[in-house]
Amino acid sequence: MTDEQHNKYIAWAFLAHGAFQTLIMLFMMAIFSLVLFAEPQRGNPGPPFPVFFIFIFVFLVQMIFTLPSFIAAYGLFKRKPWARMASIVAGVISAMNVPIGTAACVYAFWFFMGENWKSVYQPEFAFKPSEPKTIARGDESRWTGYYTDEKGEVRYQPVEPPDWR
Repeated sequence: MTDEQHNKYIAWAFLAHGAFQTLIMLFMMAIFSLVLFAEPQRGNPGPPFPVFFIFIFVFLVQMIFTLPSFIAAYGLFKRKPWARMASIVAGVISAMNVPIGTAACVYAFWFFMGENWKSVYQPEFAFKPSEPKTIARGDESRWTGYYTDEKGEVRYQPVEPPDWR
Protein backbone atom coordinates (compact mmCIF):
# COMPACT_ATOMS: atom_id res chain seq x y z
CA MET A 1 0.00 0.00 0.00
CA THR A 2 1.35 3.44 -0.88
CA ASP A 3 1.83 6.29 1.56
CA GLU A 4 -0.83 8.28 -0.29
CA GLN A 5 -3.35 5.52 0.41
CA HIS A 6 -2.33 5.40 4.08
CA ASN A 7 -2.94 9.15 4.26
CA LYS A 8 -6.39 8.72 2.74
CA TYR A 9 -7.31 5.85 5.06
CA ILE A 10 -6.24 7.82 8.12
CA ALA A 11 -8.46 10.67 6.95
CA TRP A 12 -11.37 8.23 6.61
CA ALA A 13 -10.63 6.82 10.08
CA PHE A 14 -10.77 10.30 11.63
CA LEU A 15 -13.93 11.06 9.67
CA ALA A 16 -15.52 7.83 10.96
CA HIS A 17 -14.50 8.71 14.51
CA GLY A 18 -15.98 12.20 14.17
CA ALA A 19 -19.20 10.80 12.70
CA PHE A 20 -19.46 8.24 15.50
CA GLN A 21 -18.93 10.94 18.14
CA THR A 22 -21.54 13.15 16.42
CA LEU A 23 -24.02 10.27 16.42
CA ILE A 24 -23.43 9.69 20.14
CA MET A 25 -23.81 13.44 20.76
CA LEU A 26 -27.14 13.55 18.91
CA PHE A 27 -28.35 10.52 20.84
CA MET A 28 -27.41 12.12 24.17
CA MET A 29 -29.02 15.41 23.17
CA ALA A 30 -32.24 13.58 22.28
CA ILE A 31 -32.30 11.88 25.69
CA PHE A 32 -31.59 15.16 27.49
CA SER A 33 -34.27 16.91 25.45
CA LEU A 34 -36.83 14.30 26.42
CA VAL A 35 -35.93 14.74 30.08
CA LEU A 36 -35.79 18.54 30.03
CA PHE A 37 -38.69 19.40 27.80
CA ALA A 38 -41.15 16.59 28.52
CA GLU A 39 -44.34 17.74 30.11
CA PRO A 40 -44.49 17.26 33.84
CA GLN A 41 -46.75 14.37 34.81
CA ARG A 42 -49.35 14.62 37.56
CA GLY A 43 -47.98 17.53 39.46
CA ASN A 44 -44.26 16.80 39.09
CA PRO A 45 -42.61 20.10 38.20
CA GLY A 46 -39.88 18.48 36.09
CA PRO A 47 -36.14 18.94 36.42
CA PRO A 48 -34.73 22.18 37.82
CA PHE A 49 -33.49 24.83 35.42
CA PRO A 50 -29.73 24.33 36.18
CA VAL A 51 -29.96 20.94 34.48
CA PHE A 52 -30.04 22.99 31.26
CA PHE A 53 -26.41 24.01 32.00
CA ILE A 54 -25.47 20.34 32.25
CA PHE A 55 -27.07 19.93 28.82
CA ILE A 56 -24.77 22.64 27.43
CA PHE A 57 -21.71 21.28 29.27
CA VAL A 58 -22.17 17.78 27.83
CA PHE A 59 -22.60 19.27 24.36
CA LEU A 60 -19.35 21.25 24.68
CA VAL A 61 -17.39 18.25 25.96
CA GLN A 62 -18.61 16.19 23.02
CA MET A 63 -17.57 18.96 20.64
CA ILE A 64 -14.07 18.98 22.17
CA PHE A 65 -13.75 15.29 21.30
CA THR A 66 -15.35 15.62 17.87
CA LEU A 67 -13.92 18.73 16.21
CA PRO A 68 -10.22 17.71 16.13
CA SER A 69 -11.12 14.56 14.19
CA PHE A 70 -13.04 16.52 11.57
CA ILE A 71 -10.28 19.13 11.32
CA ALA A 72 -7.62 16.43 10.92
CA ALA A 73 -9.70 14.60 8.31
CA TYR A 74 -10.14 17.82 6.31
CA GLY A 75 -6.41 18.57 6.48
CA LEU A 76 -5.50 15.04 5.43
CA PHE A 77 -7.92 14.99 2.51
CA LYS A 78 -6.66 18.38 1.26
CA ARG A 79 -3.01 17.61 2.15
CA LYS A 80 -2.58 20.80 4.11
CA PRO A 81 0.87 21.41 5.64
CA TRP A 82 -0.63 21.42 9.16
CA ALA A 83 -2.40 18.08 8.69
CA ARG A 84 0.36 16.10 10.41
CA MET A 85 0.16 18.11 13.62
CA ALA A 86 -3.65 18.14 13.52
CA SER A 87 -3.65 14.35 13.12
CA ILE A 88 -1.36 13.88 16.09
CA VAL A 89 -3.56 16.13 18.26
CA ALA A 90 -6.72 14.39 17.04
CA GLY A 91 -5.09 11.03 17.68
CA VAL A 92 -4.27 11.94 21.28
CA ILE A 93 -7.82 13.16 21.90
CA SER A 94 -9.49 10.23 20.14
CA ALA A 95 -7.30 7.55 21.75
CA MET A 96 -9.67 7.00 24.66
CA ASN A 97 -12.72 6.38 22.46
CA VAL A 98 -12.68 2.65 21.88
CA PRO A 99 -12.74 1.15 19.22
CA ILE A 100 -12.88 3.68 16.35
CA GLY A 101 -10.93 6.47 18.04
CA THR A 102 -8.24 4.11 19.28
CA ALA A 103 -7.83 2.58 15.83
CA ALA A 104 -7.56 6.04 14.24
CA CYS A 105 -5.01 7.04 16.88
CA VAL A 106 -2.79 3.99 16.43
CA TYR A 107 -2.91 4.23 12.64
CA ALA A 108 -2.14 7.97 12.64
CA PHE A 109 0.72 7.57 15.13
CA TRP A 110 2.23 4.72 13.10
CA PHE A 111 2.12 6.82 9.94
CA PHE A 112 3.08 10.25 11.27
CA MET A 113 5.69 9.24 13.84
CA GLY A 114 7.64 7.22 11.29
CA GLU A 115 9.24 8.22 8.01
CA ASN A 116 6.27 7.41 5.75
CA TRP A 117 4.61 10.83 5.95
CA LYS A 118 7.59 12.57 4.34
CA SER A 119 6.72 11.22 0.90
CA VAL A 120 3.23 12.75 1.12
CA TYR A 121 4.02 15.98 2.96
CA GLN A 122 7.09 18.09 2.45
CA PRO A 123 8.71 18.65 5.87
CA GLU A 124 8.16 22.24 6.98
CA PHE A 125 11.78 23.06 7.70
CA ALA A 126 13.40 21.16 4.89
CA PHE A 127 15.12 23.37 2.37
CA LYS A 128 17.77 22.76 -0.17
CA PRO A 129 20.32 25.55 -0.07
CA SER A 130 22.12 26.46 -3.21
CA GLU A 131 25.89 26.36 -3.36
CA PRO A 132 27.48 28.85 -0.92
CA LYS A 133 29.03 31.92 -2.51
CA THR A 134 32.73 32.66 -2.17
CA ILE A 135 34.53 35.95 -1.75
CA ALA A 136 38.11 36.47 -2.69
CA ARG A 137 40.47 37.86 -0.05
CA GLY A 138 43.78 38.39 -1.60
CA ASP A 139 45.05 35.04 -2.82
CA GLU A 140 42.62 32.97 -0.78
CA SER A 141 38.88 32.52 -0.91
CA ARG A 142 36.68 31.27 1.88
CA TRP A 143 33.18 29.91 2.24
CA THR A 144 30.85 32.46 3.76
CA GLY A 145 27.75 30.34 4.21
CA TYR A 146 25.55 32.88 2.41
CA TYR A 147 23.37 31.56 -0.36
CA THR A 148 20.30 32.57 -2.35
CA ASP A 149 17.19 30.44 -1.95
CA GLU A 150 14.50 29.70 -4.54
CA LYS A 151 12.71 33.00 -3.84
CA GLY A 152 15.88 35.02 -4.42
CA GLU A 153 16.33 35.89 -0.75
CA VAL A 154 19.81 35.81 0.71
CA ARG A 155 20.06 33.34 3.57
CA TYR A 156 22.86 32.28 5.87
CA GLN A 157 23.78 28.74 6.81
CA PRO A 158 26.70 28.35 9.23
CA VAL A 159 29.79 26.71 7.81
CA GLU A 160 32.05 24.41 9.79
CA PRO A 161 35.34 26.10 10.70
CA PRO A 162 38.53 24.68 9.20
CA ASP A 163 40.51 22.08 11.09
CA TRP A 164 43.57 23.86 12.59
CA ARG A 165 45.31 20.76 13.88
